[in-house]
Amino acid sequence: MKTCFLPLILAVLISASTASAQQNQGRNDESFSTIFGDQTPAVGGYISLGMGNTIINDNNAMLGQFRMAVRLDHSLSIGIAGSAFSDCIYGLNYDRPDLNPDGYYMEGGYGGLLIEPVFAPRFPVHISFPMLIGAGGIAFTGDNDNYDWNSWDNWDDWDNDSHRYVIKSKAFLVVEPGIELEINLARFLRLGAGVSYRFTNGIRVENQSEHLLNGLSGAVNLKFGVF
Repeated sequence: MKTCFLPLILAVLISASTASAQQNQGRNDESFSTIFGDQTPAVGGYISLGMGNTIINDNNAMLGQFRMAVRLDHSLSIGIAGSAFSDCIYGLNYDRPDLNPDGYYMEGGYGGLLIEPVFAPRFPVHISFPMLIGAGGIAFTGDNDNYDWNSWDNWDDWDNDSHRYVIKSKAFLVVEPGIELEINLARFLRLGAGVSYRFTNGIRVENQSEHLLNGLSGAVNLKFGVF
């Protein structure tokens, strides 16, 4: 009787082991979707470049963005981010004659820690919530009327080596939460489009503290990496 049951017991154990291995393999091969097909999971990171528009002192300004982050388990990115802004293409501002009666531009940048939770990352279109915490600086600049556009021929002409000069500059702390729609285009490429709101401490200009950098931003970016 024992001899009859021994092969049966061995067969059951082998079947159970095979089923367990197949189940674990299924979990390990779990995939998530891009708009061009499914892809297997990976823990990696990305670099992104973006362009958009931001509001500074109720004025429009160009915005450039850079991010470099590690993405953990597809649902959380941690890294660094930076943004640069300038309102030069929109013309001079003349609302501060005491600062500069000839008009001024507002230019600068900021950067710091990036924390980005991602909701439903296995869907080809999903949402992330990037937040930047850091510091930066703003400069009020003016046109240099003495700038010689042919000064590149005279590399040693240090007096006229820039067509812009700094009137005043200030540093600030910044927190910028946002929401972003992320589209999985391909295995190593994603498209993001989102909005954020920038909060800073008061910046002292003309003997008073102003929150002139508080405002909305909107940008589109391309993310290259292993997700």
